[in-house]
Amino acid sequence: MLKKQNTINFTEGRFEKKIIRFVIPLMLAYLFQQMYNSADLIFSGNYIGKEASAAIGASSMLITLAIGLFGGLSVGMGILFSKAYGAHDFKAQDRLGRLVMLLSISVGGALTVLGLIFAPVALSLMQTPDDILAMASSYIRIYFLSIIPMMLFNMSAGVLRAAGNSRSPMIFQTIGGGINVILDWLFITSWHDGILGVAAASVIAQTFSAVATYVYYLRDKKKHFETHREMGDLKEWKKDDYDVPASIKGMVQAIFALGLPVGIQNMMMTLSNVFVQANINILGVDAIAAFTDYYKIELFLYYPIISFGQAVLFMVGQNLGAQKYDRIKLAIKATLKISLPLVAVIEVALFIFCGFFYGIFSPQQEVIELGVQMTRLTTPFYLIYAFLEVYSNAARSLGKTKSAMIVSIVCFAGMRAGMLAVYRAAGILGILNVAAIYPITWGIAAVWYFIIWKKAAKKIEDHATGGV
Repeated sequence: MLKKQNTINFTEGRFEKKIIRFVIPLMLAYLFQQMYNSADLIFSGNYIGKEASAAIGASSMLITLAIGLFGGLSVGMGILFSKAYGAHDFKAQDRLGRLVMLLSISVGGALTVLGLIFAPVALSLMQTPDDILAMASSYIRIYFLSIIPMMLFNMSAGVLRAAGNSRSPMIFQTIGGGINVILDWLFITSWHDGILGVAAASVIAQTFSAVATYVYYLRDKKKHFETHREMGDLKEWKKDDYDVPASIKGMVQAIFALGLPVGIQNMMMTLSNVFVQANINILGVDAIAAFTDYYKIELFLYYPIISFGQAVLFMVGQNLGAQKYDRIKLAIKATLKISLPLVAVIEVALFIFCGFFYGIFSPQQEVIELGVQMTRLTTPFYLIYAFLEVYSNAARSLGKTKSAMIVSIVCFAGMRAGMLAVYRAAGILGILNVAAIYPITWGIAAVWYFIIWKKAAKKIEDHATGGV
């Protein structure tokens, strides 16, 4: 966080260079995080077989479900910390930092226990084929042991990023990704039941990244406070407008109030994907493997987009804390100016070269052909998703997390489930019809998020100018 050259103060100066400086390490961190499951899929698909790859894919949605919940709490933590950073509230920053470990152990431990007990039942309810059910159950039970480390990393990284430091978490995530790849190779060649070794490699790598990131935060937080004090006291700062609680209890309540709706939103999106996965499972092992690889390959677009969204979350938060309301719209305009051309370039590259990427994950031609069809159907619409992420995160940072949750429930759960039900009833359920659901619901949600943002921004403008 923490050294001066690593932190970024979004409350002063132009945004463009600072956005690029913040987003590049964040994108790399997300991509290296993806190395965990990508390495699992590559090694399992090529050395164990497509059944192992399908087993990992069938269980991945349940893992994402748990990550979505504590990811929401990390967002709540990040919103509060970015406000405290912008307001130069050193005591609040220190208290929030102490909550990182407490919440990681308590919430992460509860999720781990639930996963170990109920994951096999959930896999059966998702209509996971019998020939991969036992393998998927074994994999997910070991993988769930990494929930606490994953939550600790996300919380620690969220605090660092809220202070403008996206570089340090990226470094530890990169090292963890390298450890995962090496251990995958070692375990898969020496462990009799290869898929268990794949899961164990991910647990060890996640634990390293989490511990290293948290220790880094603890070691250097004093340097951060000293650096922050050099900025000087804020002038004409209205204490009455500052909404970060002073007590630990109040902070926990605020984190859950802000983060729980985001967690529910993440879970609803994942549940919709679980419902999608259940319908894909009906189509056979080739469809399961293709859809699993699709989720991995589309992350080359998804991660840059959510990285810009995260930048907006913290830029808005810092300027809210500093009460520089006029800079909030400028931050959003600067983010769109940079992100949209980049997303367009990646869209073109994936559209052209997606067959090559599918070939890395699986040697089966049937799987590659299905994946290419899905990718070329959805790729042109990711510009819509870029708008969605920017305006949804801006709204969240302004406190509209409950409104954003409602959007998710309606668009990403209700509409998708309804469309799939219609497909099945009409007898037209197919992998391309399933893929088409995503851009349709993105478009509706993006418009809705923009409306929420406009209303919230209008209130901020009225407050800043003394209007009604």
